[in-house]
Amino acid sequence: MIDILKNKETLARWVFFAVLFFGFIFINLPFLMPLALAGIFAAGLQETITKLSRRTGWRRRWWILISLFAGILVFIIPLSLAVYRAGAWVMKPENLEGQRVVQQLHTAKDFFVNGLAKISEWTGTDVATPARDAMESILHRSGEMILAYSTTFAGQLPAIIVALLVFLLGVAVMLFNDKLIHDFVVDYSVFDRDLTEKMIDVLKKGCSITLFSTFVIGLIQASVIGIGSLVFGEGDFWLVVTVTFFVSFIPVIGAAPVGFFLALLAFLGERVGPGIGLALIAIFAGTIDNILKPFLVSGDLDIHPLVGFTSVVGAIVMFGLPGLLIGPVIMNIFVGISPLLLKNRKTLIEEPTTPSN
Repeated sequence: MIDILKNKETLARWVFFAVLFFGFIFINLPFLMPLALAGIFAAGLQETITKLSRRTGWRRRWWILISLFAGILVFIIPLSLAVYRAGAWVMKPENLEGQRVVQQLHTAKDFFVNGLAKISEWTGTDVATPARDAMESILHRSGEMILAYSTTFAGQLPAIIVALLVFLLGVAVMLFNDKLIHDFVVDYSVFDRDLTEKMIDVLKKGCSITLFSTFVIGLIQASVIGIGSLVFGEGDFWLVVTVTFFVSFIPVIGAAPVGFFLALLAFLGERVGPGIGLALIAIFAGTIDNILKPFLVSGDLDIHPLVGFTSVVGAIVMFGLPGLLIGPVIMNIFVGISPLLLKNRKTLIEEPTTPSN
């Protein structure tokens, strides 16, 4: 750093580059999140597309186009419809009031309050009234929050469509120019070439793990729970799919609690058969992760569930819903790259210096 300060030309280059770089980032701030997500998808798909191209003999460009088309057809269109349907469903208060799921929530509230009333009779202490007031307040505030969020979502719909378009174009551009991006990073990296290549491999692996073990499995689990709710007539299909998909990203919690919650509502409504069926579906959905992950991702990083939970929830708090993908990626990259950096530093410290004559 001192040598750089002594060389005025080098210092001027770095200052000018920093000004241009931050200026470029500033004008692209509105699209920073969709471009970051596009980078995650592109890095996660790059190795898979390369393997498919080698095995089939087809050019990479065709597999890139097939992947984009499949992603739009299988993931983006159904998920967009689910989110839109769920938003439209909760935008009208009359929809919330007349839905059976809301009535079942009130039934569940009455069930627990009656149980607390019996406890109050035995103990002589009134615990039912405060509990009833608290539950009614929670239900009322939840309805207001859902309505406010759905209204905000409707107002931001044009911006969401533009962000989705930028995301798709970003994925396409990054996949078509992956070699150019790779060479640029390697040539201008501040680390040596070998370490840079290893860090790029860790980045690709972290994105691939997140993309396949989190995103794809989450969509499968959401579909299973959603189909179960449709078959047994419990809850709104699109709302269940949307909620299950986003909840499935959170480690420790997963998708199963949504199915068990629907089963509980069925039991409270004295529908024993659908309740048992939904409970079995919840168990099956909870095991999908353990069944499919070994086939979708090999060599998964050994990360404690608590670290995964805090990373995802913390990312949601900081970034909103995109944190569902960004959190696991940052966590996987940190766990994978940290040993490389620390090992490299240890090697530099222990490396003997050649005495000068």
